[in-house]
Amino acid sequence: MNLTQLKLFSELARELSFVKVAKLNHISQPAVSVHIKKLEHALGQQLLSRTSQTTQLTPEGLLILEDVREILRLCEQIKSKSNYRQGILEGHIRVAAIHSVGMYELGDFLAGFMKAFPKVCVHLEYRHSEEIYEAITKEQIDLGVVAYPQNRPQIQSIPFSEDELVLVVGNKHRLSRKKSVSIKQLHQEHFIAFGEGIPTRVEIDRLLRSQSVDVDIRMTHNNVFTLKKAVEAEVGVSILPAETIKEEVAKGSLNRIRLSDIDSKRPLAIIHHGSRALSTPAQVFVERLLDDSRKRQQG
Repeated sequence: MNLTQLKLFSELARELSFVKVAKLNHISQPAVSVHIKKLEHALGQQLLSRTSQTTQLTPEGLLILEDVREILRLCEQIKSKSNYRQGILEGHIRVAAIHSVGMYELGDFLAGFMKAFPKVCVHLEYRHSEEIYEAITKEQIDLGVVAYPQNRPQIQSIPFSEDELVLVVGNKHRLSRKKSVSIKQLHQEHFIAFGEGIPTRVEIDRLLRSQSVDVDIRMTHNNVFTLKKAVEAEVGVSILPAETIKEEVAKGSLNRIRLSDIDSKRPLAIIHHGSRALSTPAQVFVERLLDDSRKRQQG
């Protein structure tokens, strides 16, 4: 039994695919099978049940999975700590962020982080909020970045920033010259909204209801870029995070209007598995992101 075998077993438990694990490790599928067979022989147990269609963990595989993951975490942590004390930070960080934060708030920070720590590989992907919570729970990612963080079992939340929800209108709209408006002025307006269930949509709906405002929803989408394009095309108005429209406001293709009569702050948080210690690279990533956020707020 060795660390390579344990690592491959852990990845198979996550991916449930010999093909995917082979590609991830740049080895052949038969080589993965040989490693797993040797591990099973060493333990005297069948760990995976494999057919032509599916791969599943056996009860024996499930029984040892958490211990295997803990061994791998500890080994990685030992290596990271040792290198970091020598001034070298290396390793992998898996991050998933909602699109409206990842695309518009993390870009400059990531560029600076990766320049400062070139031996750290940061894998960033964009997912819906619910998918991020699920991926954290299943330990498929190390860190998540979400808006309106929720209290959930196994999830640790670290507030790191907040942005502002603003009214966004096209150049031909009757409110386009306004600096601020009451949310009540949106009654019966054609409206472009995030998809149902998206936390930001849930909060916007709550704000509208609190002022007895009914809007005429003409289009919904989960991607903020698509929402902006619909507003530019004068399909309707929208309420979006201010950070996501900076470029369009600067170009003059969209107009940003403050909502004067509501609390429009949108809290952002970093989430991770509550019962798992973060790796050294992930800890440094979080510390740097918190520091970057503080500097931006002060500036």
